[in-house]
Amino acid sequence: MILPLVIILVWFGLSHGLAPLHALQSNIRARRPDDLSPLEAGQAPPEIAPLVASFNDLLTRLEQNMEFQKRFIADAAHQMKTPLAGLHMQAEFALRQDVLIEVQRSLEQIATSSEHAARLVTQLLALARAENRATGQIFSRIELTTLTRLAVRDWVQAALAKGMDLGYEEPPYPVEVEGNVVMLREMLSNLIDNAILYTPHSGRITVRVRTEEHDIDIVHLEVETPASAFRPPSAVA
Repeated sequence: MILPLVIILVWFGLSHGLAPLHALQSNIRARRPDDLSPLEAGQAPPEIAPLVASFNDLLTRLEQNMEFQKRFIADAAHQMKTPLAGLHMQAEFALRQDVLIEVQRSLEQIATSSEHAARLVTQLLALARAENRATGQIFSRIELTTLTRLAVRDWVQAALAKGMDLGYEEPPYPVEVEGNVVMLREMLSNLIDNAILYTPHSGRITVRVRTEEHDIDIVHLEVETPASAFRPPSAVA
């Protein structure tokens, strides 16, 4: 009779003693990946309070390092943007002059490379802006058709410069999704940029927002290029 009683008492004591540790474990598991706030030491047993303090110190140092990296990316991108724009402008100016065919090809390559480098810098800036936003609600409700229409409009001139037909198709009703508006706009711009880059001259590019017929909550965002393009015929996000 004593043995079962002892087992019950030991089980109750262990469960009661480990309850704060289980609560701390649940708190850590429920955290978002970008949540680097210190843990509450009051939720942990006194025996592991030094471990919690060391873990909080590690979180503080990790947050500082991440902030330094974000600031470095943003500063480097800003510093690179101006000289790249100047290089592209000088190459285009030189192309207007009478030069040898070999020199003209080199200048065209310089202009193209500087343009792609400037595009990469813009993506770095967009990434830095997205990561520097508040750590609260990262995703928000986005009206996808409006965002896509504006993104396509930004690339009309680039498509016309290559003699391409850049079209846009959308359903007759608004389409909303949960997402990060900065990164979603940058992803779409990157897809259109690649489509213009690798599609042959006088080709057709179609940007399309559509939903499933049986379920309008399933949304497709497509950038379709000709089958002869270097990239796959369609890129679906």
